[in-house]
Parts: sequence; structure tokens; C-alpha cells
Amino acid sequence: MKIAVVSTDSVEVDDWFSNATRFLIYEIDQDGATFIAERDSEPLPADFFDAGMLNSVVDVISDCDMVYLANIKEKPAKALKKRGILPVVYAGPIIGIDSFSSPEGAR
Repeated sequence: MKIAVVSTDSVEVDDWFSNATRFLIYEIDQDGATFIAERDSEPLPADFFDAGMLNSVVDVISDCDMVYLANIKEKPAKALKKRGILPVVYAGPIIGIDSFSSPEGAR
């Protein structure tokens, strides 16, 4: 299973989905979590809704099963779910994510 994480400092899940400038990608298996990539993204406009831009951001993590984020608005959450990606609202250390059973896996 792959998960994406919204983080500004590679330590905490600490930002809204719409503010993400990058996603940290982890592979989760029976041994824990392994960091596999950092993917750049564009933040979504705050003052208007742009469906094309939202779809482009979702494309960045389209191979992930879940995305951990500090918060998310309704339209981005629906877009993620429609593509089979579960948004998980969680603010705290990346190492504290339930899927991370091995501390060595977290970046």
C-alpha cells in the first residue's frame, strides 16, 4: 500500500491538502513504512475553485491508497475519494501515523 503525506518539514503532518507544495510518498508493508519519493505539487488557489488544477494535484498521488493531511475542504476530498484515494485528517508526527509500525520507516 502507498500513502502520501502533506508535510512542510518532513517530520509533521502539518498542512491543508490545498496548500501542499509537495507530497511525501511511503510504501507500507508488513515490515513498516519505507520512504520512496517526494513529489512536487502546486497549491490550489485560495480565492476560486479550479477543477482542472485540482485534478492535476490528484494526479500527482493517483497511485496512492491514502493521503494524510492536516485538513481538507469538501471538493478536494470528494475528488480524492472519486479516484479511490482516502483522505485521512491527522495533524501530528509522521512517525505517529498508525500504518507506521516501524520507526525506521519514517523519514
